[in-house]
Amino acid sequence: MAATDPPEPSQATAPRARKHRAAGAARRDALLRATVEVAAERGMAGVTHRTVTEHAGVPLATISYFFESIDALATEALRVFTAERVQALTSLNDALAAQQYEFEDMASLFADATATDRTQSMAIFEAFLHAGRNPAQRKAVGEALAALQRVAATALRAAGASDPEGAAESFVALVDGFAMHALAEETQQVDRVGLRRAARALFLGELVAAGRIEDAVRLSEGSSSTGSKSPGSQQESR
Repeated sequence: MAATDPPEPSQATAPRARKHRAAGAARRDALLRATVEVAAERGMAGVTHRTVTEHAGVPLATISYFFESIDALATEALRVFTAERVQALTSLNDALAAQQYEFEDMASLFADATATDRTQSMAIFEAFLHAGRNPAQRKAVGEALAALQRVAATALRAAGASDPEGAAESFVALVDGFAMHALAEETQQVDRVGLRRAARALFLGELVAAGRIEDAVRLSEGSSSTGSKSPGSQQESR
């Protein structure tokens, strides 16, 4: 009786190889997530082999298996974090592009843009600081800022802004400023009322600068009215 041929190596090892790759990918992902969380809690100076692996719940040598150095891990973690932010903002921008907004809706949108949790907010600002000190990180962080500005421009255009692209950077800086200040507050909650008030003042200034005085007056007079139309929608109805 002929001996049974052993299974092909590829058939025997394929499930094991897939399981090994999946486990490796999970550990690598855990390292990246832990790095972002440690950076948010302790700053980039606190990102060390020990703090990251303890946070991720993996052996100390795991970082060396996947990355050349702790700096390489930190660079990749911030790149992945900002890339995910770009993807989320791009999806939001696409969803907003076909909609029309009254100004109050647009102001609320900006208030909602600050509603990330503390870890996310801290990680965002840590990425800004890290990019300021490390030119190699500026491209990734710049792409995240550009994505947020595209969202701002889309919302401003829908609300009737004369120069949405030109005003977008100012609105993004306004949102980031309120979010940063909130981190130092006792409650760590963004002052949504204050942010909407500031967004309204900035939008009024944009209208006045464009010579749209009547629209600015209408927006100012209708600030306490519910269901008031945005300058853009009012222009269309005339």
